[in-house]
Amino acid sequence: SFLEEPASESSPHVLAPPAMASALSASAASFVTATFSRRKAKQQPCSVKCAMTCRASVSDPEAGSSKNEVSIRRRPPNGASLHNVGTDQFAFKMEAITKDGDRIDNESNKPINILEEIVWYKDVELQRRKEKFPLALVRTAMANAPPARDFVGAIKDQLKATGQPGLIAEVKKASPSKGVIQPNFDPVKIAKAYEAGGAACLSVLTDEKFFQGGFENLELIRSSGVTCPLLCKEFIVDAYQIYLARKYGADAILLIAAVLPNQDLKYFQKIAKSLGMASLIEVHTFGEMERVLRLEDIDLLGINNRDLGTFEVSLNVTVDLLAGPLGDQVRERGITVVGESGIFTIDDVNVLQNAGVGCLLVGESLVKQDAPDVGIKKLYGRPTE
Repeated sequence: SFLEEPASESSPHVLAPPAMASALSASAASFVTATFSRRKAKQQPCSVKCAMTCRASVSDPEAGSSKNEVSIRRRPPNGASLHNVGTDQFAFKMEAITKDGDRIDNESNKPINILEEIVWYKDVELQRRKEKFPLALVRTAMANAPPARDFVGAIKDQLKATGQPGLIAEVKKASPSKGVIQPNFDPVKIAKAYEAGGAACLSVLTDEKFFQGGFENLELIRSSGVTCPLLCKEFIVDAYQIYLARKYGADAILLIAAVLPNQDLKYFQKIAKSLGMASLIEVHTFGEMERVLRLEDIDLLGINNRDLGTFEVSLNVTVDLLAGPLGDQVRERGITVVGESGIFTIDDVNVLQNAGVGCLLVGESLVKQDAPDVGIKKLYGRPTE
């Protein structure tokens, strides 16, 4: 399997076996340097050496060629501190001490935006989750999960049948920028309404701290009889999360190019494909899209219209990217483009469809409505009765 291949000098970043993967957090692994590994290699047997060089992903964005590929740092440059005060034991080291003993703001250790803050917290969240539910147990439980459904096929079938972009409707209670969006949140009720309204697939937020979601919502929706394929909307930085998504019934995963270099994208895609799952790769900029298109195997390419720094949303992000040479590549390769963010009206749908988008991912404008099924019909300009 992808997580149990022994590490070697030629491939030092293969994931640890289940027992070691559950014991080492990504933050702890980051302190294991190549120098340390070489020094210990002469003293330790091969099994110990291999375990110490394993990582939670193929590459570390903080080092090497990956550094220039991603805009989101994987973890705080100066480390995270644990404390026993307050409701949460995690905090970034926001202060630094000069050689004269003065305390100053540690600007480099502050997240540059909310996405980076979410990613940094994943180290702590995953450490706790792996202690409670080790990978070996996840993979055992995964055998009881229902077979994965054809996520990409459902989108293409709807596009062909309706002549309009397929819809991925999002099951989401809250967001960091808007707070609670749907106070009467019932994931199963919302999912069934989406399906009744004509959604091709569903996106289910699983992040707990920032979106008040959970992996359990995937299982609740799947076991309720909803037949739409499910996307696990998680901020994936570790292969463990992919196995967890499949265990809870997901049919597809989200991979964010701002967070993951191409080496990780390729590796995580490979794992997902081995489990029968599709991968939606999300980009925000020309540079990210250009880099991602160097990957050979892409079925779904998401273009997020939201600026990660300012949170401003403009459909022109998608329009401009698809109007240029990158759009030509997408069309030549038959890649389905998913438009994300800023979609509220039939005019928005038409703008993106005319630009070449074959699918839409819509959350806030639908989930906040009391009748999401009617909301979908209005969004697409269809009769409500």
